Amino acid sequence: MAKTSIKPPASPFFAPSTPRKLVKISTPGGTSRLIKKESSQTKENKSTVAGATSNLVNAIIGAGIVGIPYAIKECGLVAGIILVVLCAVLTEKSLRVLVNTAKHVDVPSYETLFESTYGSAGFYFISINMLIMAYGGCLSYLTIIKDTLPILLGVESGDVGMERAILVVSTMAIILPISMQRDMADLAKTSKISVIFQCCMVVVVVIFSPVSETLEQKGGLLQIASESVIERSTIFIGLGVLSFAFVCQHSAFIVAGSLEKPTKERWGTATSRALTLCLVLEAACGISGYLAFLEKTQGDILNNFLVLGGSITKAANLARGLLCTTMFFVYPLDSFVCRHVFVVLFFRGRRAHEGDDASVLNRRDRRIALTLIIYFSSLIPALFIESVGSVLAITGAIAGSSLSYIGPGMIYLAVYGDEFLKKVEEVWGKDEESTDTTPAESDVESSRLLSIQKQNEETTTESSAPEQSLFKSIAWYLLLMPLWCEVAKMGKAKLEAFKEAEALKSPHINRLGKVARPSLQMVPANIPRVGSADGGHAGMLKFPTPKYGSTAGGNKAIGAAILAQQRSASSRAASPAPADLDEPPTWYDFCVAIFFVVFGMIALCAGLFSILTAK
Repeated sequence: MAKTSIKPPASPFFAPSTPRKLVKISTPGGTSRLIKKESSQTKENKSTVAGATSNLVNAIIGAGIVGIPYAIKECGLVAGIILVVLCAVLTEKSLRVLVNTAKHVDVPSYETLFESTYGSAGFYFISINMLIMAYGGCLSYLTIIKDTLPILLGVESGDVGMERAILVVSTMAIILPISMQRDMADLAKTSKISVIFQCCMVVVVVIFSPVSETLEQKGGLLQIASESVIERSTIFIGLGVLSFAFVCQHSAFIVAGSLEKPTKERWGTATSRALTLCLVLEAACGISGYLAFLEKTQGDILNNFLVLGGSITKAANLARGLLCTTMFFVYPLDSFVCRHVFVVLFFRGRRAHEGDDASVLNRRDRRIALTLIIYFSSLIPALFIESVGSVLAITGAIAGSSLSYIGPGMIYLAVYGDEFLKKVEEVWGKDEESTDTTPAESDVESSRLLSIQKQNEETTTESSAPEQSLFKSIAWYLLLMPLWCEVAKMGKAKLEAFKEAEALKSPHINRLGKVARPSLQMVPANIPRVGSADGGHAGMLKFPTPKYGSTAGGNKAIGAAILAQQRSASSRAASPAPADLDEPPTWYDFCVAIFFVVFGMIALCAGLFSILTAK
């Protein structure tokens, strides 16, 4: 049989169809027909653990590393070091939480994960914050190139026209071709080179920073630490810079999806290695840079080396060259994220909505158009921005806090809302009379108060009972449990509706893989089975037949039945469990999630207040 490929007509620009090719099959008898086959060109390239680790390190460090000394100055030396370590630990934890939770829900991206529990509002909230974070990164990288490359080329200080010309020519020659790549895995090689250059840059900064001279002038390290424990008026400005320096959640799902066999173990290995290296590099650069210049520390630490002569100036130029090179390799990472957000926001279809960038951007015209829009929209403002410090602070305070802390905490409480409510009832009690009501009608707070009242009546002879009840009542409100319970109840209801809607769609392969649940609920009692009482084949679901004019209700019931059947089939499956086993959440996990939300809200509000009121 002879086969010839025929190029199918292109789909509309903003309405990508499933990438397929028409193959003409001819038989010996002279007949022929056309069949559709999915194009192999749309298959996404994958990276190893080392490649994913390099992409993560590149995404985390980026331009933020030159602002770490400035962040420590704004926070205070002692508080700054503590916050650097804390941000690294929280970032590593949040990366695991996000991807593992997405596996639990079976969604492939950050925005669809939020959509599963907070609807379209959650989808747009995460998408917009991802765009702010990635666009702020692109803007910062171009600004740093404008500040560093002209100095290396011998351009006189103050020649603004030449600085802008060098920025335009260099970025169009290097950044644009790299940014035109389709898959994140294609950036693994340049990311590895960038990580090596970043390590060399930090070594240069640490060795040639005039730390010893500053310590002699100020009376030693202990004296400086005692005078710079915490800067209460500007600490949240520094926290905003640190949030920007460590944030990578906006690109986490793209990197995780590009990982070959993205199991929990392999993803955990990539995140732990990446965050450990980032913590060492950023702490070393931040501490040495701040101790060298103290209150004169600028938003870009390399600008402080300009006033120093001799070998220090040569070392500073070497560090500038390394930093400038890494900026050319870091920019495409955030450009990919901006492109991803444009795909999910402006393109139609299931593949676009779920962030299947490889299939949507397989068409070269789409990829080129989006890349050019992102490039010029970040290039034009970068030509006029003087300081990168303000960009890092504002971007980190808004998008960094939302993506790194608020988002992971809120999504964890919502996805595991049912488990959270059960644990709350175990501690604060449950009203026995409310067990017959539906979950949506149950009031956790009223059941808690009624349960405490019954306990008091039954234990009036025990002196410790009133004290325990009082303690529980005080703890209930001090810990903001009514708020967290409402979040859990809302997430539980929306997640169930989301799963029913997904059950009606055609099956698809999740880029992140799936997990095996150790215990699953069987089919609900209100869904009848054929063969149990009214005859037929045992084990088959009896789908409710919708009445005339009630299609929506019928589809909803069918979706619930399909979902129940899938759960039942999964629990009866005899195949071996995959490597990713879904572990039940504990009180520790919920406490960490709540801490994420509280910490993120404080960082967001106080950071914006400090920026707006700073002189």
